[in-house]
Amino acid sequence: MNDEQAKDLLTEILEHYTTGSILHLLADLYRESAERAQLYGDALACDRFQTIEKALYVMGMGVNAANPSS
Repeated sequence: MNDEQAKDLLTEILEHYTTGSILHLLADLYRESAERAQLYGDALACDRFQTIEKALYVMGMGVNAANPSS
């Protein structure tokens, strides 16, 4: 997939989800990665994934608050 194809796909997704919701979905993926890292005993990766999860979640809230229909 190239950048133009990715942009087209994101445009289609944005017809059904807000930008903040997409960021929340990405946060969920990082939460799942953190859980896997914890299971494998990789505390550094777990912390890193949890930090990314939290940042994406907060950014999603901010985007939705600034532009609820985006």
